[in-house]
Amino acid sequence: MTASTPIPTAPASLGERLRAARHERGLSQAALAGEELTKGFISQVESGLVRPSLRSLQLLANRLGKPLDYFLGDESLASSKRVTFHRIGAQAAAERGDWQTVRTEAASALDRSPEPRERARLLDLLAGAELAAHQHEAAFALVAEALALVDPATDAAEVAALLHRRGLAYMDLGQLGAATEAFEAARAMIEQNEVVEPRLRSRVLVALGTMYRRLNRTAKAMATYEAALSLATRSSEVDIAARSYMGVAAALYDSGEFVGAIANYERALTLWERLADTDFELNALQSLAGVHFENHDYPQARELALRCQVRAEGVGDVRWAAVGRIEQARVLMVEGRNAEALVLASQAEQELATLSDNQQHASALRVMGAAHDALGDLAASDDCYRRGIALVTAIEHLATRSVIAAEYAQKLRARGDIDAAFDMLDLARGSSAKH
Repeated sequence: MTASTPIPTAPASLGERLRAARHERGLSQAALAGEELTKGFISQVESGLVRPSLRSLQLLANRLGKPLDYFLGDESLASSKRVTFHRIGAQAAAERGDWQTVRTEAASALDRSPEPRERARLLDLLAGAELAAHQHEAAFALVAEALALVDPATDAAEVAALLHRRGLAYMDLGQLGAATEAFEAARAMIEQNEVVEPRLRSRVLVALGTMYRRLNRTAKAMATYEAALSLATRSSEVDIAARSYMGVAAALYDSGEFVGAIANYERALTLWERLADTDFELNALQSLAGVHFENHDYPQARELALRCQVRAEGVGDVRWAAVGRIEQARVLMVEGRNAEALVLASQAEQELATLSDNQQHASALRVMGAAHDALGDLAASDDCYRRGIALVTAIEHLATRSVIAAEYAQKLRARGDIDAAFDMLDLARGSSAKH
C-alpha cells in the first residue's frame, strides 16, 4: 500500500455500522425491518436519532449475520448489560435450533457472574441444548441447579419455564406421568402467580394437552388445546397457534370427528408452511392423510401420504418419508394389495427401528400385522401386533395402544381365538394387567 492510499476505517457510530452491514447484505431498510420493525425505525437508527433496545439490536444482528459486538464497537457496557445481550443472543439461537450458539452465548454470559435470576435463565437455555442432544441427565441437573437459584414468590415465570423444561425432558424419555406432573406444576405456578407471558403460558398448555391426549384423556386434552389456541391467537404467537390447531385436530380425531380434525390440520399446515417449519409441515401432511383414510377418502389419503413421502425425501428426512410409506401401505390394503402393502410397511419399519420413534415404529408394525394376517401368516401377524403394543406401552401412549389392541382383537376374534380377543379388548379399554 502506498503512502497516498487511504487506510479504510470501520464505521464509527452504531447507525453507520448498521447501514454498512445492511448495504453489505444488499437489503433495503424495509427488507431489514421485516414484520417486527418498521422502515422508519431503521432510518432513525441509521441517522442516530434513536437507539434500539438490546432485543431489537439482536434481531437486526441476526438478520445481518453480525455479532452484537460489531454494532456496539468500542462502547462500554455494564457487566449486567453484557449478560443481558448474551442471554438474548442465546434465546434467539434457541428459537432457531442453533444449539452451539446457545452454548457459546450462555457461556459468555455465565463468565460474567450474573445475578441468580439471570443465571437460572441461562441454565434453562443450556438445559434446552442438552435436551436437544438427548443428554437427559445433564438437562435434569441444570434444571435442578437453576430451580435452587430462584424464588417462586418473586420469580414465578422463571420457575414455570424450568418446570416446563423438566416436563419436556421426561416426555423425551417417555415418562408421561412425570412429564404431566411437571407441566401441571408449571401451569399452577403461572395461574397462582398471574404470570402474563403469553408465549410461556401457551407452550405449557400445548405440552399439557399433548400429555392428556397421550394418556387417553381426550376431553381434558381438547379443553387445554383450545385454551392454548385462544391465548396464542390473542398474542399473535403463530407457531403456538399452529401447535394448538394440531392438538385440537388430534383430539377431534380421537373423538371420531373427522371433518373438524381435517379443518384444524389444514389450518395448522398453512401456518407451518408460512413459518417454513418442515418437520411440523410433514407432521401435518401425515396427520391429514391419516384422517382422510379414517374418513374413507382413500384417494385423498394416498395423495397426501405420497406428498409427505416426496417432501420428506426432498429434505432428507428419513422418519417422515417412512411415515408416508405407512399411510400408503394402509391404502394398498384397502385395495386388497396386501403383498405390496407389506413391502412398503416393512421398509418403513426397518427405517423407523433405527430412529427410536416408538409411536411410528408401532404404526408400521400394526400395518405389517394386518398384512400378514390377510396373507395367512398368523404367527408373523401376532408377532407384529404384540411388538407394536409393547412399543407404545413403553412410552405410555395409551391412545395409540388402544387403537392397535382393538384392531388386533378383531383379527383374533375372526380367527376364533375368543379368549385372546377379550384380553386385547381389555387392553384397548385401558387395562394393562392382562397385557
